Amino acid sequence: MKISRTSASVRISAAVIAASLALGFTTGCSRDPNKQKHKYLESGKRYANEGKYKEATIQFSNALKVDRNFADAHFELAKVYLKQGSVMTGYAELMRTVDLAPGNEEARIELGNLLLAGNAQDKAADQANAVLSQDSNNADAYALLSALAARKGDRATALTQIQKALSIDPKRAAFHTTLGVLFASDPATADQAEGELRKAVSLDDKNVASHIVLGNMLQKKGDLNGALEQMNAAVAADPKNVIARSSLADLYMRQNDTAKAEAVLRKAAEELPGDGTATDMLANYYFRSNQVDRGVQVYSDLVSSHSKSIPLKLAYARLLIAKKDIGKAREIAQELAKTDSELPQVALLNGMLQLNDGKASEAVDTLQKASKANPENLQLKIWLGRAASTKGDTRLAQQAFQDAIRLNPRSTEAQEGLAQISISRGDNTTLAQLGDATIASTPQSPNGYLWRGMAEGSQKLYDKAEADFKEAIKMDPNKADGYLQMAKLRLIQKNVPEARNMLEQSLTHNPNSSGALRLLAAAYVSDKQTAKAITRVQEQITKSPQNGDMYSLLAQLQGANGDTAGALTSAEKAMQMNPNDPVAAVVYTRAVISSGDPGKALAKWQQWTNEHPNDAQGFTILGTLQEAQGNRDQAINAYKKALQIQPDQPVASNNLSYLMIETGQNIDVALSLAQVARRGMPDSPSTADTLAWAYYHKGNYTSARDLLEDAVKASPNDAALHYHLGLTYSKLSDHSDATVHLKKAVSLAPNSQTAKDAEKALSQLS
Repeated sequence: MKISRTSASVRISAAVIAASLALGFTTGCSRDPNKQKHKYLESGKRYANEGKYKEATIQFSNALKVDRNFADAHFELAKVYLKQGSVMTGYAELMRTVDLAPGNEEARIELGNLLLAGNAQDKAADQANAVLSQDSNNADAYALLSALAARKGDRATALTQIQKALSIDPKRAAFHTTLGVLFASDPATADQAEGELRKAVSLDDKNVASHIVLGNMLQKKGDLNGALEQMNAAVAADPKNVIARSSLADLYMRQNDTAKAEAVLRKAAEELPGDGTATDMLANYYFRSNQVDRGVQVYSDLVSSHSKSIPLKLAYARLLIAKKDIGKAREIAQELAKTDSELPQVALLNGMLQLNDGKASEAVDTLQKASKANPENLQLKIWLGRAASTKGDTRLAQQAFQDAIRLNPRSTEAQEGLAQISISRGDNTTLAQLGDATIASTPQSPNGYLWRGMAEGSQKLYDKAEADFKEAIKMDPNKADGYLQMAKLRLIQKNVPEARNMLEQSLTHNPNSSGALRLLAAAYVSDKQTAKAITRVQEQITKSPQNGDMYSLLAQLQGANGDTAGALTSAEKAMQMNPNDPVAAVVYTRAVISSGDPGKALAKWQQWTNEHPNDAQGFTILGTLQEAQGNRDQAINAYKKALQIQPDQPVASNNLSYLMIETGQNIDVALSLAQVARRGMPDSPSTADTLAWAYYHKGNYTSARDLLEDAVKASPNDAALHYHLGLTYSKLSDHSDATVHLKKAVSLAPNSQTAKDAEKALSQLS
């Protein structure tokens, strides 16, 4: 049939008009901001329910582009961030939600729990009370108040509040779990605890926390089968829950069934290759059990099976670094730099490699930059703390570890890092607080008891310290640290036989513990059994042949026993294994000097400072060696470089001050340096001598005398101290005491320059 031109035109025009009208209608709908933002919101919720958090984040963000004050989108975005572990951004979105929608009770409860986790107790209470002012029957608000009271140690209030929550919602499994934990904390109600926990799991078999808490309780009672049943149920309830798998592995470890523990952790890494926590748990198991070689092989297989898993590659690289296979670790770093250079984990790996190379300052710069760009990355904070500690920047290290604990109060690595800083600084108050906090957050961990016990021991509260160390051993009989700390306590109590027994147990559980071996060797040396100490160290080296620190210890013992050749061989082995270890370098230096080759020692430290240009101690040692060879100008330059890096380096300050006095340089600068040295080493006779010598040249003879008198008591056979004290008495017109000390200087160091100077001073007295 032929269609007329007019008819066709009419039809086409009608179609165009209809299409235009339809397009206009659709466009009009899409431009309705209210409908558009809700469309994005619902789409984001669907993605979130499917576990597609990246897509959900995009959609919620799109909703906020339409309306930046859309409270519901802020709240949903907060929940997605928290599910992904982004605590700080989740917190910010919750704050925004509550600000925009004060009546959002669920958001206030979420915010309150987050504030409680961050130890902002008053602010958390404000959120709970705000909810109750709107709804006096809000069970979650009472549960939050219960948790707050428990954190403060107010068990009675905690019980009252959780029972209120249960009266409102008696079928909430989490509430029964809380009540069970509170019952368990008091012997008078302990029998009721298990019943509450069993009720919790019966009400909600998918409640992971209830299964884990019940499992831990049954394990303490000795019901291992029941405990295993609950831990397995926790894993079955949520196969992606890393804490459930970790708890099951820990239970096997407490039963000394390391094979099953390893199997659980390996399965977690295999089934959750994209979860950094799951992949790190297995690696940490190999580190703690001193099975680095096995770990390398296992991770090589895992990476082959999951070639796209960045967390597995990163864990593999960590193990390779520990094995000293730096070449392979660098290959992984270079591969990731090509494909995923923007990821914080790549910066983390580069920082670890820099730290391994002895480039602590560079590692700090790398990790600090990445941490600022990724403020919620836990591992970046932890490794920044480690790098800062190695560099000697304890302030930055402490801050980094504290930030890590805020991100995850249960992070063992962060807790351990902060504890080490407290120990190194002798800060027993912080160490005790950290111990208490760790016991509260992770009561099954031995670490809290260890740290609190160490603080108590430092305060001579030996009975309390012993009780805590015993509790730590009871919590984890396979952890070496409990035996080590108990050994230290026994040494303080002069119970050497039991101390040795504890040290042997520590080495049984951790054959790689050079700290325990050093104490054991020291115990033998104190009994004048150096040869036995050497034999024992050699025996341990056969069990841990890759431990360079043990070779350093062997070199020290051999040197003390007169075996110069053996000491040099062992020191060279230590340097070969740990070329960037300053302890090994110092031991090597002593061995080389003892063998009669000080030039070789000097060359070593010249090389060291070239390779470690930011190592203040390295320049200090270099200066000491140069000074010993009479190169005063070179020594002065080395000490100045050390102080440019670390202005309060006490040895460099002390030695530079003395050289400046001896060479007639600015006495005021020398005095200032001597004061810095004395503050850094307040009990050292050497810093007392230098400061006294500066006072002497300033004409302050009384202050010089007081310092030198104390120094001579501490070091009565130091000829230089007696010489300086004799000169000082002479300036104070006390010729009798001056004569005594000048003669003592001559007798202590006959034929030395000090003796000649003392004899000259004596001749001027008569």
